Amino acid sequence: MRRSVFAIVAALLLLGLGGGAFWWWSRREVPLSPELATPKLVLEALREVAEGTPPVHSLFFTPAAIPFLKELPAAFVREKPEERAAAFASAAHHPGAWRALDRQYRFDVLWLMGDPAEYRPLLDHLRKSPDWVLTYLDPTSCLYRRRPATAWKAGALEEMKARFEPLPVRDRVLARVHLAQRLAALDEAEAARALLDEAIALDGDSCPAWTQLACHYGAVGRWDEALRASTRALEEDPDYPPALAAQANAFYAFGKFNEALRLTRRLVVATPEAGSALYLHARVTHAARAYTEEIEVLERIIAIAEANRLPAGSWYVYLGQAYAATGGGEAAVKAFRKALEDATLTRSEREFALKGLEWIDGPAGGAG
Repeated sequence: MRRSVFAIVAALLLLGLGGGAFWWWSRREVPLSPELATPKLVLEALREVAEGTPPVHSLFFTPAAIPFLKELPAAFVREKPEERAAAFASAAHHPGAWRALDRQYRFDVLWLMGDPAEYRPLLDHLRKSPDWVLTYLDPTSCLYRRRPATAWKAGALEEMKARFEPLPVRDRVLARVHLAQRLAALDEAEAARALLDEAIALDGDSCPAWTQLACHYGAVGRWDEALRASTRALEEDPDYPPALAAQANAFYAFGKFNEALRLTRRLVVATPEAGSALYLHARVTHAARAYTEEIEVLERIIAIAEANRLPAGSWYVYLGQAYAATGGGEAAVKAFRKALEDATLTRSEREFALKGLEWIDGPAGGAG
């Protein structure tokens, strides 16, 4: 059972690590161009959508888009999208909840901005849905529209890359890195790899490019190459969080859990609010049997999930297991019982929690 959520998180991390370059590099002393530091290009695309046909009435957006909602065309602003932010954030993780919202609001356009790992469950649903089509892709965002609509084609990559040609080399490299990250999330691995090759050809010392290449190798199980690429990235910037995470994943794959733990400790200090970093640290602390640290990070994850109205039952199961491993029977019981209050638990997770209660308190303990 333990493998279920952490295995999913691991897959998401392999797609999302390179995306950390967006926020991390935008904080560097030399600012990025607006085309990378802001959703300038997708806002232009949304203005075209608002002026076209059929008319637009309802927009779905991911949390990263919230600071830019005020810049939306009037066709979107009139529905006060900020009031729906919490429900939308939750729905990005749960396609069932998203479908319920779609029945309520009948979305015309879906704006998926930010790290694809943050909305991968929804993205996977959309890719399989007969009702939605990808219509736009840039380094910060993608847009889906309800069919019928003109689908985005791989040939549009050349046009998008041309938008960045007048910009500095660093920006051209990062544009390719983030386009590659989104293409990887769309299972366009060959196109993603070609962009990364271009990025490294432009700048062979690019830490983000080597980091995303490490993610590419990890996603296909080529961990030797992933380790080499992440090592190359860290040679350029020893403190780059996405590279730290990429190398931690590689060490984890080789069973070198203590080496991975040294990296994830640094990672959560550098990015204390990053959910993907906390998830990875939780996975590594468990494997390294650093249960006290695991308890601490699981409690942080639960606090973030609950603050964002996301289900936390799975994490309570793992918290109960970690407490049980340290002899904290009472705390373990409390965590398992809290987990069982969550209707989204899988069958295996529910059975695990019940068995945990029975192991601690006997058959009567699992009866609730």
